[in-house]
Amino acid sequence: MSSLKKLALVLCIFSFYNFNAQVTLSTDFTDEIKKKTSLHNIWTVVNRISPMRGSNVRPGLKMNTVRMIGGVKKRINGKNVKYLDFDTCLYDSINNQYVYRFEPLIARLDNIINSQTEIHQIVLDQPPWAFQHGYTFIPSGTRDNVNFREDEQISKYGNALPPANKEAYHDYIKALMTKLVDTYGEEMVLSWRFSVGSEIETPDHWYGTKQDFIEHFENTESAVRTVLPNALVGLHTRAPDYLYKNGAVLNYKGEPFASFAKDLIAYCADNNVKYDFWGISNYVVIGNSNKRNMSTKYDKLFSDLINHPKWNTNASIDLMEYKTVTTMNGADRKGTIEVATSHAEIVALYFSNIYYKNKDKGLNLIYRWGNRLRSKEPPGISILNTMNGKIHYETNSSGTPKIATNDIDAIFTKNENVKQYDVLLYNYNNNSLDYRENEDVNLSFKSEVPEGTTLYYRSISYDKSNNKLQQFLENTSGYVKSGFNDKGDPYRTLTKAGLVAYKAYDNPKPHQYSNWKSIVTKARTDGKSGSIISVNTEIASFAFQKFEFRTED
Repeated sequence: MSSLKKLALVLCIFSFYNFNAQVTLSTDFTDEIKKKTSLHNIWTVVNRISPMRGSNVRPGLKMNTVRMIGGVKKRINGKNVKYLDFDTCLYDSINNQYVYRFEPLIARLDNIINSQTEIHQIVLDQPPWAFQHGYTFIPSGTRDNVNFREDEQISKYGNALPPANKEAYHDYIKALMTKLVDTYGEEMVLSWRFSVGSEIETPDHWYGTKQDFIEHFENTESAVRTVLPNALVGLHTRAPDYLYKNGAVLNYKGEPFASFAKDLIAYCADNNVKYDFWGISNYVVIGNSNKRNMSTKYDKLFSDLINHPKWNTNASIDLMEYKTVTTMNGADRKGTIEVATSHAEIVALYFSNIYYKNKDKGLNLIYRWGNRLRSKEPPGISILNTMNGKIHYETNSSGTPKIATNDIDAIFTKNENVKQYDVLLYNYNNNSLDYRENEDVNLSFKSEVPEGTTLYYRSISYDKSNNKLQQFLENTSGYVKSGFNDKGDPYRTLTKAGLVAYKAYDNPKPHQYSNWKSIVTKARTDGKSGSIISVNTEIASFAFQKFEFRTED
């Protein structure tokens, strides 16, 4: 393309007038009603299952530690067996007593702390095997509405049964908390959160009933607060509309495995049981039209909690398990495969915007898997994090996209102390993963800057042309293993030769900021003081753009 044509294209994209944008996104930085709170980093926590050798997460991130107190299983000769090495409580059948053994937990916590990773949360999610003492198990496939079945002794994850002796478990949790305070001091332990359970309506996490868990949560919460009244205690459920396998699977009392949320909220309110936070899980399965529909996420995940008449309005809400995946279990049977195309970047930004729009309702953090040492923050979150601490303003949207199902939105922020304005624009489609024609968008905002002021701005864009995997696959063929989706993590989906080639491949078009340009503010049309800025742009499918406006170059 000639230099003249390139110049014409740039002028076309960024011309400030006579541009018939299909969608307009705007805000008013002088309107106190549109002013929200400052953006916070919602992506600071990562999940780790029973870490033994300390931190293996990227510096600056906090850790949610899962399955730390025991109750885990081990596979020996193709058979699941109870693995006691990490149990913090054993049962002495000779003397008929519970014996505390906190050394395995303390050793693992020491390794994390000494590796300079901050502990965000400890999940009390599987009771040690000792607390199965007292149960009678009936044959698998039977039900007497009283006893658990033989095949429920050991679940996919370990011990998924409520403690048989609730009083003994209450004493154990008190001893555990006392040990933590004696070892690390009250101040440090109070900086940690304690979550009771993980996805508790899922059978392999909890074979008990809803009533069993309500009693278990109350028992555990009471024990924790007996030692530390101001401890942060909460729980982790599935979404409020959750129904396991359409109700076809029944628990030991003949009830379908379904959401506990509504009855839990009511019971806690009526019985003075306090939860400081509530966790939900969500995996965005990109090939499933329902699970990738971001426009329904708030209603499906959060609204039934927040709108419950007995909801604790002081509680925060976190996504405690989150990932955008091609599948929950790859063809290699090694679990979820993360999406590595630009689709994942926009899902993360969409979720972020849901959280920012509803921060006043308690939406707080999103916990991720992955993010190990030497990893990098993905482009979308990395760019979003440059806006942390700036004041968020409500976005107005008007117009119709060229592609009717495109979901185009923007996050507007302003520096409270300096005249700096940022706009992060993104384009998502809930109906199709296809990349189609670019959308014309007008971005505008009103500010206190006087009419005629010269501002300087630059932008950075990211779409499939900036994605290394997508560019690599566009220029090669035959490297994706049979049975795998080409949108997935290349370290799982590519053949051995393909991975070698991918590692050696230089991204031909990494995303980068444009040069600074100048723009002169115009008069407001509402007669108020200040001015208005208006910029026209194009945005591709599953893409984002960030604009930065400053008073100095």
